[in-house]
Parts: sequence; structure tokens; C-alpha cells
Amino acid sequence: MLNRILYLTIAVLLLVLQTAARADKVWLEPTRPTAAQSDWYPQAIQTHTGEIIALDAKQLAMRMAGDEKESLFAAYRVIWIEPSEVGEKQAAAIKLFDEKKYDMALRGLLDALSERPPVWRQQWLSMVAAQAAWRSSRGAIALELVSQLDRRPLPPIALAWLPIAWRNPRGISSAATTDAALKRLGDPSAAVRLVAASWLLSSDRREAAVETLKTLSADHSRPVIARLAETVLWRATSPPEVAAAAARWQERLDALPIVLQVGPTVAMVELLNNANQDEVAERLKLSLELTPPHPHPDL
Repeated sequence: MLNRILYLTIAVLLLVLQTAARADKVWLEPTRPTAAQSDWYPQAIQTHTGEIIALDAKQLAMRMAGDEKESLFAAYRVIWIEPSEVGEKQAAAIKLFDEKKYDMALRGLLDALSERPPVWRQQWLSMVAAQAAWRSSRGAIALELVSQLDRRPLPPIALAWLPIAWRNPRGISSAATTDAALKRLGDPSAAVRLVAASWLLSSDRREAAVETLKTLSADHSRPVIARLAETVLWRATSPPEVAAAAARWQERLDALPIVLQVGPTVAMVELLNNANQDEVAERLKLSLELTPPHPHPDL
């Protein structure tokens, strides 16, 4: 009898371990305090394991490990996801991207979609492909990928990887990239206009880019795009104006969901460095290096 109980216990433990090994892992921003609550004590980022049922622009539906019912979380709280299963093509393409072999990564990422990952994963992989296209001087392909993705609402974790030029795109920008951006500066897709304008801020079409970003930042129908456009506009600030604007920028940065903060922080670091605000810039830079919210191509 004791042996049977022991075998059953071991079998149950093995089943639990196998289930945990196959589980999706999700990092969530802690819920923000209400007006009646104190924000003096910082809350830790939450992690959950289980099965992702769906992730869209509004919410994450997840079945926690050991629980049959669905749990719902606001999509803006999703900082990062480690899926339980990553196909061989996906893994190989992401490795190439991490190694900055963007030309090969682009082809691999598009091919990896044939593995039919979940929709939210397809969206993220396609956005990584847009990054790879931009970083391999294929701006037209990058913008077309963004256009296709923007046909349906995207979760913030995908929007965080839009191929936006958060800093002066030295070594990335080319005549072909600039030409592609100019052709789509009036695109129906707000996400395409945002990306294209960010590329043009370092070109002789800066004025047109600034006007596009101002229009986007006032578009209440696309609140996430509007907030990103507002932060991209910081790059149009002249060095003498940066010190006076920095405190306001920090407030706006802190108000963003954590998943969207990396790009704007990168922009702030460059602007502060260019304005000789080295101490503040170094503090922000260290915050990204020591406690990055999630993997990002600009880190």
C-alpha cells in the first residue's frame, strides 16, 4: 500500500512538473494605486504561469497553472511573455536577430510564421520582422509590415516593438529608408505615419515629420499612438530647451505603461547627453541597463 501511495505521489509530481515546463510565463506590471492608496512603497512586477488563451489590444485571457477558470488582465499590464512552445524556425530567427544579423533574421522571421503560432505571437514576430527590415535598410518592407499589422488593434507588447527611431538612426538610415518614409508620411495607417515621421526627424524633411507627429499626438481615436507620437516629438527639442523640459518628460514617461517606456527612455538619454545633462542621462541609462523592463532592440 505504501509503495502504491509513493508511486502515485511521484506520478502526480512528475505531471505537475511537466505541466509547469509547458506553461506560458507572463510578466505583468503591478496594478497602479488609486487616488486613495499610497504609492510610497513600490510594487513588484508580477509573474504568472499557465496557458495563454488570448491576448488582444484590450486584455490577456489566461488559465493559471492548476486552475480551470480564466483570469483576465488588462493588456497594457503585459510586459513580457515566454511562451511554452517556440518552434525551431522561431528560435533560430530570434537568435539571428539578437546577433544583429538582421538580413538573415528578416527572412527567418517571416518563414517562422509558417509554424502557425498563436495570433498574438504572430503579431509580435511580424513586428520583430519590421525591426529587422528597418535595421537592414529595407524601409519599404518595414513600413508595409507595420501597415498590415495596423489593420487590427494590437496589444501594447507588439506596439512597443514598432520600428520607431528613438534616437538619431546613425548606421540605419539610408536614402532608400528616407524615400520609403516620404512616400508613406500620409499613409492611412497611423502607425505607419508614426514610424515614417520618426525616421524623417534626422532628415531635411524634419518640418513635415514634426507636423505629422503633432497631428498624431492630438488624435484621441488612437490613444497609444498619440502618446508614442508625443514622446517621439521630444527628439525635435533643441539642446538649450532640454533641461527645462526634462522634469515634464519624466512625468509623462512615468505615466506610460511599463511595456511602452523603453523607447521614450532611450530618446531621453540621448537628448540629455546632447544637452550636457550627463548626470540625469546616466541615471536613466543605468536604469535601462540594470533593470530593463523587457528585451528591446534599442537596449
